[in-house]
Amino acid sequence: MATPVMPPLKPLYIFSVAAKHLNFSKAAEELCITPSAVSHQIKRLEDWLGCKLFEKSGKHLVMTQKAQNYALQIRQSFEQIHSSTCEITSCESGHIQLGITSAFAMKRLMPALEKWQLSNPEIDLRVRMLNCEDKPETLELDAVVANQIHHVSYESQFICNESYHPMCSPSLAKQVASFPNLDADNDIPLIDIEGVNIWSLWQQDKHISFPGNQKHILFSHTLLLLQAALYGQGIAMLEKALVKNELESGTLICLDDDGFIPPQTAYYFSWRKSRRNDPALKKLQSWLEELFA
Repeated sequence: MATPVMPPLKPLYIFSVAAKHLNFSKAAEELCITPSAVSHQIKRLEDWLGCKLFEKSGKHLVMTQKAQNYALQIRQSFEQIHSSTCEITSCESGHIQLGITSAFAMKRLMPALEKWQLSNPEIDLRVRMLNCEDKPETLELDAVVANQIHHVSYESQFICNESYHPMCSPSLAKQVASFPNLDADNDIPLIDIEGVNIWSLWQQDKHISFPGNQKHILFSHTLLLLQAALYGQGIAMLEKALVKNELESGTLICLDDDGFIPPQTAYYFSWRKSRRNDPALKKLQSWLEELFA
């Protein structure tokens, strides 16, 4: 069987790093592997090439003459690959399509958007609000702030968990000072999203039971639920990052600082892989992460 004309890529790259340092330990540190793994891959490449690449000179590691010439060519080749990759994954268009959950867009993004636009006039940011039924990977979005996207075209980075807390208006908070202990004859509703029933999950997590006749009000959207809580219509289970401004201004009161994190809910910044090297996208990511701080 004929020997392949190209050596295996992994030991080739490890050789280029080892040639740069002339030290297997330093090469291993850069590559986040062990020195023995470096040595193993160098031996694998030497076996494939049929010649020695490194030799010991006292306590020092030196390359053979053939290896020095080879290392130079290999390094230049990897630099060309890196350059070509940056070129193909650079900005594809003059704008950024950002998908973001509708509630967060209205409550946190929009109040801060004017300042972003004034600071970054060269970036054409276009915002699309996402509904629960939307599949972001089908919408040709450049970046998304929502749950993690599991798709070959996207990468995701965790921002923070969605932490839910019972909240209400200041006037209502005075009436429920003993919360979560609610009397059986209380007439204060618990506000929830239809079909989600996060109050039930919260009770299970906290090992708390409300009276069997506890009144509930259901809404179809988080924004409606939030407005009902602001108007004193009941106690709502709200995500803390979403209502940061209301908590800071005192228009909402958090009744329990110990948050409840539902399973498989978190904020991620996801981006299209083809734009991973776009500096405008990196700037957008940093700004969005600051909104969650």
